[in-house]
Amino acid sequence: MGKYSTLRGKIPAFQEESSYQEKVNDEKLLILGSANDEDANVTRLASLFVAAKQTKDAYEDKISELNVRLEALSQMIVEHLEGEQIQKVELASGALIYLQDTPYPIVKDRDAVLDWIKKQKMQSLLTVHFQTLKAMTSERLVTGKPCIPGTEVFLKTQARVRNGKGSEE
Repeated sequence: MGKYSTLRGKIPAFQEESSYQEKVNDEKLLILGSANDEDANVTRLASLFVAAKQTKDAYEDKISELNVRLEALSQMIVEHLEGEQIQKVELASGALIYLQDTPYPIVKDRDAVLDWIKKQKMQSLLTVHFQTLKAMTSERLVTGKPCIPGTEVFLKTQARVRNGKGSEE
């Protein structure tokens, strides 16, 4: 039992967005072969779950490797295009490779930024990050405190898998 298991039935169940749930329902039909899941073998489902999780992890590892490769290629292309004072390269395939500059700000003085936002009357930008709100809400629920005013909480119960060494994947 997890630390939130006692909340099952006390907090409304999380509902997936309808178009996503339709895709999930279609996938259930593919897995089961019928709309009747009463005779589904939980061990078979668990085995399929582990296999799908391993496949996903392998793809995510590959995507991570590809992201590194793309960054390496991007850096080399930038160096060469800048060195040759060229802005773009068009390939025979029709693909166009070009340079794009994107500013990435870093907050050095948080108070100054907050003051500026308030002076600009943009307080709606002052939000709590989702993960922070989730952590604060979870802590309150575990300690028996009510939800944060202005929030509504739903409990999403999911299957998880641990590898043979006991760590969660």
